Parts: sequence; structure tokens; C-alpha cells
Amino acid sequence: MSFEEDRSDGEASVTDQFRESVSKFTFSTPFQPQLDPAVAEVHCSELPILRRSSRVSAVVTSRKREIKCDVDTLSSTPAGKHKRKAPNASPSKNAAKKLKRGYAPPEAYAHLSPLTDCLAYGLDVVFCGINPGRMSAQRGHHFAHPSNHFWKCLHQSGMLLLPPSEDSSLPKTFNIGLTDLVDRPSAEASELSSSERASSVPILLSKLALHRPRFLCLIGISNWEILQKALLQMTTGPYKASGSPGTSKATQALVKNVGLQPFKLCYSTIADPVSDTSANISETLLFVVPSTSGLVTQYQLPAKVKLFAQLKSLVDQSQSELDTSEMKCIAVPHDS
Repeated sequence: MSFEEDRSDGEASVTDQFRESVSKFTFSTPFQPQLDPAVAEVHCSELPILRRSSRVSAVVTSRKREIKCDVDTLSSTPAGKHKRKAPNASPSKNAAKKLKRGYAPPEAYAHLSPLTDCLAYGLDVVFCGINPGRMSAQRGHHFAHPSNHFWKCLHQSGMLLLPPSEDSSLPKTFNIGLTDLVDRPSAEASELSSSERASSVPILLSKLALHRPRFLCLIGISNWEILQKALLQMTTGPYKASGSPGTSKATQALVKNVGLQPFKLCYSTIADPVSDTSANISETLLFVVPSTSGLVTQYQLPAKVKLFAQLKSLVDQSQSELDTSEMKCIAVPHDS
């Protein structure tokens, strides 16, 4: 026997042994009964017919119509509309807008003290705020909140550069004064009542008659609205929103929300002048700027600075250069 035949027999023996060992792990298929072909071949007509109830048919038909309607609507809707908002989408501006506070009685801020007026006789301009804010009252200085634009407006308009902590130096150093319509502090001006503001107007007029500044700058349009209503009552009787009798249409048309107003406060002659120039100061002109609070977004800082710059240009003019002949004169007695 040759070498090749011996090797073939050996390989065959090994193969057989492997097959025998593998056969031990072979699983046989379980018996499955076979159906009789005669039984399996049942005619379909002999099977029971399942019918859908009328109620189920109506629901399915209605649902099909709804799906078709939704598909037609989507196909006719322009691209970009009816988009779903992401769950974490930022809220709209109206939703994020801070709600104003309501009226707060005086006892709510009884722990805060009013601010001291920075006034002197014959100042170029007196700035009048609505009332001291909470932080201003806590720090004891006017417009002391960091977000308030008042001191920025003074600086950027070219009037002066001064921190709030030095507000008391304004009258002597810059011939500028500070006061408020209502002296009690609050977190926001909306916490004051309208009657409270109106009742404070005579007190403000008394301050002006005593100190006689050339200009009164009202900070806040609502501040001006309160004073304007009182001035019209002083000249024409009860105020009427539609127009008061005795006030010319030209004067009514010239009344603006901001800027120089067509009114002036006129004073009687002082018998015993307190200074050499007191006898010459016989009127105060009215100028209005928006609230300098950082919460006011209708007027941004650049717009406020522009108005402060307009006021500065008027203050820089001499009294003889300003033509006030067309302005409505409001007589203010010394004991207003």
C-alpha cells in the first residue's frame, strides 16, 4: 500500500470519528401531525362571514374624513406657518414683560426716609422726579439706582459729570437743583395713587415760587400730565380732556409729551429781594423729559440724552434771548 493510500484511510477514520461525536448533540424534529388533505381543503363559502357593525363602520368612515381634511389643510398651508414651538423656547416679549406694581399704602415703606431737596434761589434748572425710589431712599441720594439713566444723561449731554453721592453739591457748584413731586419713597412710581400725586402739586408750586428757577424739568411724562392738569384748572376752571374753555386751540395743539412746553409759571415782584438777581427772575419755563428709570423702554438712553442736550442749549441762552411771549402765563402766588 502506498503512502498516499495510508493517509487517505487515516483522514477517513478521523472524519468518521468526528461525525460520530457530533451526532450525539443532534436534536430531532418533534412529530407534527399532518392534516388530511380532504379536511384541509375547505371551500371558502363554508366559512362564517365576519361583518363589521354599522357603528364601527361609521366611526371608521368619520375618522377617514378627518384624516383627509387634515392632509388637505397641511397641503394648502404655506411653508413656515403653524410651526410647533420647541418646549424650551423663550417666552414672548409680552409674557416676559414685568408686570407693574399696584398701589402701596404709605405704611408699606414707612421704614424709608424721604430725600432732602437740593435747592437754592435762582437756579438755572430744577429737576423734578416723581418720587424717590427704594434704593435712592436707602442710600440717601437722588436717582441712586445703578440702572437709572439720570446721571448718565447729565454727563453725556454735556451738563456735568458727578456721582449720585455728591448730589448735594449741585446747587452751589452747577446751579442745578433736585426735588420730587411726591416725597414718600416706593419701589416703583406705580405704587402711588393719582390723588396722592395731584395733592402734591401745590407743594411743588410753593417750592418753585420760593426758589424761582429759570427752568423746571419734569422727569416722567406722567409727572407732566399731573402738573398740566393742575395748571389748566388754575387758568380755566375744571379740567376737561376734550379741551377747556378759555384755552386757545393753538395752546392746546402745542402741548407735547416731551420738550419745551407752551406754559410758563409767572411770579409777582418780591418786595425785599434776597439777592441782586432775584427781582429779575419773574418766570419759570417748563421742560419735560421721559422717566430716566431703566424700566422705561419706550425711550432709550440716546433719545433721553438728546432731550437733555436740548434743555442744556436752552439753559445756556440768556433770559433775554428766549422769546416766551406766546407762552401761556400761569400766575403762581408765593404761598401756593
